[in-house]
Amino acid sequence: MSKFSSFVCLFSLVMSIFSISTTSAHADSAPVLEPISDVTVIGHRGASGYAPEHTLESYKKAIRLNADYVEFDLQMTKDRELVALHDTTLDRTTNIEEVYPERAPWAVRDFTLEEIKNLDAGSWFNETHPEYAKNKYEGLEVPTLQEALDVAKHYGKGDVGVYIETKAPDVYPGMEEKLVHTLQDNHMFEQGDVILQSFSADSLKKLNTMVPNDVPLIQLAGSVPEDESELHDKFDEISTYADGLGPNQKLVTPTFMEAAHSRGLIVHPYTVNKKENMKNLLDLGVDGMFTNFPDQLHDLLKTSQKENHRK
Repeated sequence: MSKFSSFVCLFSLVMSIFSISTTSAHADSAPVLEPISDVTVIGHRGASGYAPEHTLESYKKAIRLNADYVEFDLQMTKDRELVALHDTTLDRTTNIEEVYPERAPWAVRDFTLEEIKNLDAGSWFNETHPEYAKNKYEGLEVPTLQEALDVAKHYGKGDVGVYIETKAPDVYPGMEEKLVHTLQDNHMFEQGDVILQSFSADSLKKLNTMVPNDVPLIQLAGSVPEDESELHDKFDEISTYADGLGPNQKLVTPTFMEAAHSRGLIVHPYTVNKKENMKNLLDLGVDGMFTNFPDQLHDLLKTSQKENHRK
């Protein structure tokens, strides 16, 4: 069974009791998952608080630390290969300035996969986070989407889902088709452990026509209307093509949660790294969280679950 949030099951029951309908394009057949609680733990760029983001080591670390899903951000190379990388440029998380000093601004789309594979995507982390530095991080490669999926399938033994973002899809025409074909080739849709997200509504609308109905689509949001009426209108629109929201954690309020849940939209805020913030968001009723430290959220949920059993 897939690993979405068991909240979906409970929420669907409540919605049916009160005869509240939803216009979400996918919500009627969203998968029911069984994490340790009603909240989904999402490893943000892997376990990027402990290991270099978007490396196979970071993904493996997230799996070991009990993430329900591991997040992959996607970029596309000059030769149209999908790679897992957050930025549209390579200078922040690799040594590209040393390897190709004359090719600034070092956009991913200007380099072939072979050229990108020559880069060191791990040493920067050791320099930036000496408290978590490890020799094995030196020389790590930027992974392809296929390599990232292989980790989820084999290292995760089928117990972890993948949460994939189409980054800057306007920069990479055909990104959605390439992504869907790769997921199909790996039989990921049959396994039911895929969630797709984007800041681009157009990208999500495109994916909405390409993927099975039980694949959740999440609209990321760095801002939302302050006016409550406009907020409701915005969520009405989103619910026509997506199943949930991935807001900046600062946007999550009781009003936000009511507007989202009343439309059948799940809420997965980003990026939550402090336990105090995790607790506050749990009190607000979020359905999952992106975190650089999946073990901390997992442990908090486990403790909360034990306390609830004692009551």
